[in-house]
Amino acid sequence: MKHQENRAYFNDQKEKITIYLKYNIPDFNTVTFTNEEFNSIGTSIDGYINNDKNLSFTAGKDVKIFNCSDELDKMFKEPRKGYDEIIEKEETSLEMPRKKTKTIDEILSDLKSYEDQIITQNKI
Repeated sequence: MKHQENRAYFNDQKEKITIYLKYNIPDFNTVTFTNEEFNSIGTSIDGYINNDKNLSFTAGKDVKIFNCSDELDKMFKEPRKGYDEIIEKEETSLEMPRKKTKTIDEILSDLKSYEDQIITQNKI
């Protein structure tokens, strides 16, 4: 059970890292994760992007800590956005259209229409 919880935790963290990289690196294509572990400061996940081991990184929980090679550092667009900022921006930019709320009269009218349809169908 504990192993499944750990796997789910690290999968969630990997997804967050991927979102962070996609948003902040214009030339991002792929990510390869090479190591994951619990350690004295929390957790760390190592990897690299675009099939180039010179573009390596180590990320902490929720991408709050992110260290990377100089080569990868040069690829980031500025200003960098943290994972939380990215998610907040995405959530606010997706305006969900609101459904029109029906009045009681409209609901009753719909029900009457539905009732009439059922009665008509049963008479045939």
